[in-house]
Amino acid sequence: MPETNSQLLELSNMFKSLLKKMSHEWNKRMSDSFSLTMTQFRTLYILNTRGPQKAAELADVLLVTSGAITGLADKLIAKGFIQRQRSDEDRRVVYLSITDEGKAMIDVVLEKQKEIISMYFSGLPEEDVAHLKRIFTVMLERIEQLEKE
Repeated sequence: MPETNSQLLELSNMFKSLLKKMSHEWNKRMSDSFSLTMTQFRTLYILNTRGPQKAAELADVLLVTSGAITGLADKLIAKGFIQRQRSDEDRRVVYLSITDEGKAMIDVVLEKQKEIISMYFSGLPEEDVAHLKRIFTVMLERIEQLEKE
C-alpha cells in the first residue's frame, strides 16, 4: 500500500505539471495571436455554452474567486467580448453574457486550439489516447459520485 500511495502522489504531481505546462504553452501561443489567456477563453466558452451567468456562478465553474472574476470580466468587457446585464426581475443582480464579437472569437480560437491539442498528443498512438480517454472518464465519474455523497 505505501508504494501505491507514493505512485499516486507522483502521478498527481505529474498531472499538475502537465496541466501547468499545457496552460503555459496555450497562453503563450494564444496571447501572441489573440491576446487571450486560457482563463479568458474558458470564460468565453462557458458563457457561450451555458448562457449568461452571475459572477459567483462563473467563479465556481472556473475555480477562481469572485474578485478574480471582476478583473477578468473587466478585461473581456474592454475587448468587447462580454457585457454586464442587469436582471429584469431584480436590478441588483448582474449577469455576464457573451457578445457577438466574443462568439466570433470562440470560433477562431477553437480552430487554433485543435492545432495545439494535436501538437500535445501527436506522439501518442491512438490506443494510448483511447486509454487516456477511458481513464479520465472513469476518474470524472468517480469525482461526480463523491460530490453527490
